[in-house]
Amino acid sequence: MGTIIEKKTGTGTEQKKIQGLPFGIKLSYGLGDISNNIFIVTTGMYLLFFMTNVVGVAPALAGLMLLFPKLWDVVSDPIMGAISDVTHSRFGRRRLYLLYGAIPFGVAFFVLFIAPGYQTEFANALQVSLLFALGCTAFTVVNVPYASMVPEMSDDYKERISITSFRMFFASFGALLAGALAMPLVDAGGGGAAGFRLMGIIFGVGIVIFCLVCFFGTKKAPSLPPQKEMPPMKEQIRIAARNFPFVTLMTSYFFQALAIGVMMAGFIYYVKYAMDLPETAMNVAFPIFLVTGILFIPVWLAVGKRLGKIKSYYIGLVLFTVMMGSLFFTSPSLLWLFYVQVFLAGIGFSSFQLFPFSMLPDTIEYDQMQSGLRREGVFSGMWSAGQKIAYSVGPAIVGFALALSGFVKEGPQPESLNIGVRVIFCLFPAVMVLLSFLPFSKYKITEEEFERVKAKISGADK
Repeated sequence: MGTIIEKKTGTGTEQKKIQGLPFGIKLSYGLGDISNNIFIVTTGMYLLFFMTNVVGVAPALAGLMLLFPKLWDVVSDPIMGAISDVTHSRFGRRRLYLLYGAIPFGVAFFVLFIAPGYQTEFANALQVSLLFALGCTAFTVVNVPYASMVPEMSDDYKERISITSFRMFFASFGALLAGALAMPLVDAGGGGAAGFRLMGIIFGVGIVIFCLVCFFGTKKAPSLPPQKEMPPMKEQIRIAARNFPFVTLMTSYFFQALAIGVMMAGFIYYVKYAMDLPETAMNVAFPIFLVTGILFIPVWLAVGKRLGKIKSYYIGLVLFTVMMGSLFFTSPSLLWLFYVQVFLAGIGFSSFQLFPFSMLPDTIEYDQMQSGLRREGVFSGMWSAGQKIAYSVGPAIVGFALALSGFVKEGPQPESLNIGVRVIFCLFPAVMVLLSFLPFSKYKITEEEFERVKAKISGADK
């Protein structure tokens, strides 16, 4: 089944069926996620480090202050999703926010990494926290409508995997840019506060550019007309709760995102304090992880089309879990083994980038079968809120783990920090992914089930 494009005519609505989206639209859509992942990865990996090692905030306080802005996302993301569902504009109900949100998003990222100079530790932490809340809000305005575009662009099970593969390829590329270039840019700027300002400027400009590229490049992408009214928050929660496939998928993804959030925030500490490497070793370790993730997206795309999304995703998650657990035992003297493990973990992570995001649109069809309505924004907003909460809890968990392990701002670190970092970076993510298997085992939208859902929707429309 192809993609349906609706075109209004003088006599009504004409539907045109095409076999897959043009390459240019997929490419432009995928490029948009570079902006999102620059924000996600830079804040996820380096904002806690920025606070503890540059601003001088104690890790427990830093982790706590980074948690509060993300709690706002619990409210803002579903609201933004519902707003985009009912938005009327000549640019469509989603793309509008890529245009008008681009510059605020880039500016909010830049000001986040301006080191405060107050006399008290709490005041410094509070400024970063408030600016992080501002950045998260700007991210929400762009990201939630952006994520809601996939189910509108195609109703084909396999075509959605293809669209998502473009998105996740460039999501991984954006994460690679952030993870691999952040510290070199900081060093190029003289290190410390000045270096982080330079990094903030360059990445902020990049965020604006890629948002605009996505906006202009998806001009001819299929879209749907807006809904008549925005459901209240309580109704949105009830809508999501009645969609069992969505609940199981989102619950599973929450545990997995929590694992990734902790891994991202703890990566630099593992490299520095467990592997006894300089911070600049992140320029090697993280690119190995993400380049692998990028290169294996086409592989997982082929595997997913052959074995199905569900079975393929299980394979990737098991590989990721085994590799993260094995890193607990890796000695600093076995540097080659460390890089091999990171490479194999990257293969598993690649599946995490592809499959859940291609499954989410399928759950929206399930809702349409039940309700007769298209509410992409509601579900994308709820999904985004869960993802952001999980990612935000990651730095807080790492911060408290560092504090409990005896982290000190200056001077030699205690041996307990080595064990603490290994537990939080290696074992915690592995356990979280294993827990995610419990709800995911209840997710049953196979390709055959998806076609049955679409058949029921088509029958109901006649």
